[in-house]
Amino acid sequence: MKKFIKIHLLILCALVTTFASCERDSDFVVGTPSPYISNLDLKKLYQGNDVVLTKEALREASFLTGQVTSDHSGHNLPPGLLFVQNLRRAGNGIDSLRGIAINIGEAAAGYVPGDSVTVKIEGGVLKRVDGILQITGVSSAEVKKVASNVRLLRTPLSAATMLAKPDNFEGCYGVLNNCNFEPNIGIETIEGVKSLNDGSGNIEMHVNNSADFKSEKLPWTAKVTGLVLPSATTRVPQIWPRIKSDFFATSIIVDPTVPLGPHPAIITGYFANPTSTDANYEYIQFLATQDLDFRQKNFTVYTTNNAGASTPTGFPLEGWNTGGLRTYRFDITKGTVAKGTFFYVGGFKQIGGIGSTDISGANWVVSKLYNDVPGDQGIGDKTSNLLANSGNAAGIAIFPTSNVGKTTQPADVIFFAGTGNVFGNGVGYSITNNDQYSTMSGEIAQPFFLQGTNTNRFGSPVDSEFSYLGGVYDAAAKKWTTKRVHKTVAVASKSPLTVIEAMSGVTKVVN
Repeated sequence: MKKFIKIHLLILCALVTTFASCERDSDFVVGTPSPYISNLDLKKLYQGNDVVLTKEALREASFLTGQVTSDHSGHNLPPGLLFVQNLRRAGNGIDSLRGIAINIGEAAAGYVPGDSVTVKIEGGVLKRVDGILQITGVSSAEVKKVASNVRLLRTPLSAATMLAKPDNFEGCYGVLNNCNFEPNIGIETIEGVKSLNDGSGNIEMHVNNSADFKSEKLPWTAKVTGLVLPSATTRVPQIWPRIKSDFFATSIIVDPTVPLGPHPAIITGYFANPTSTDANYEYIQFLATQDLDFRQKNFTVYTTNNAGASTPTGFPLEGWNTGGLRTYRFDITKGTVAKGTFFYVGGFKQIGGIGSTDISGANWVVSKLYNDVPGDQGIGDKTSNLLANSGNAAGIAIFPTSNVGKTTQPADVIFFAGTGNVFGNGVGYSITNNDQYSTMSGEIAQPFFLQGTNTNRFGSPVDSEFSYLGGVYDAAAKKWTTKRVHKTVAVASKSPLTVIEAMSGVTKVVN
């Protein structure tokens, strides 16, 4: 009897709970839609046709608010357009910064970067004019300035990301570092549409004939800040510097008659196992031992990954040019680097993987998405693991030439981790005379890694830690005075560039 009552009580409780949890109209939380819409959501409304910005289209919103990024004082922006960017505060806010143009006529010139404004956009029209997505039909009276001197959010840009997602960057304020031009030095100015390469691809810079700074000379390299706007004819994204200070020349002048020393560039570190994924986030750090201009003298960087599954298997018959999943090639044909400064080759310009600190301000001579494209000259298949994490030997070599043969000596070379099928039957990876290897043992030639006494290799990389090698190189004597030793430093998501460039024991060039 007790068991019978207990069962029925349980059933009754379950029914009460079920009915109590059923929603009624009166149970809904009554809320008021926000009167503001973010640029992210606003731009989603445009699907190729003009959009009348009614409250229904805007989901009951009437306004947008944000920070002004346009500066018409340099006379290089489309007249009448006020550019405003904002961030949608949802979740962690990643990838929600967007910019938009608002056509308010001559009044646009009265606003400056850092002004915070609220704009009533209800009743306007979202459309493309001369290629630029903008809001038209809004009077200047609908713009209210609510603050000044707001810190501007500046988006790190690269040709690769701008071309991959042009709508994400349109109207945003950003900076392109390591912009390489091909100018007629001393004659050509920055006026017009100039093609540039930032190490990740080609993109354009736009300077109108009305710009106050149009007569500035075009240098080899520069840092360009400005607004990202599409070409009126091709819709390809361009960067438009707003004022003279947005264009900053960074190139150095290298005397072409000065010969390259035996080690014009040395390997100082590498990030082989970033947080999240290795694909497109690994990179290598180098140090110049003399002033270098890679247009005058091209360099080549190779990596080798000899994991058991890497093909072709067996000994590397073509040495550094074996290709497949064994070696990958980067050609360095642009950029300058001053003696005693670092430069980088690798994937995305981020310090520690997805979502980590942008380090595009460092000197990236090549930024190549190796997981998406083959190596230069067809040497190297697309790979998600440029630098091995452990196992068989992995290595890096930098050559002061683009003509690399089976026995060409690199300017510098290092290997790490294990061994494997890297030398045999008279073929292997060529080495050079440095602090780790020697091409001769007495009178016996030993030009390859793992041949003779060339067995040195550094330890395996550590997860989420940058491998730095230290050591001291005497540029006058052209030799290592302190040998390199493998050390690591933890790289957090928000680590600054100094974590991998200014740590204790960092590699130094003296004299």
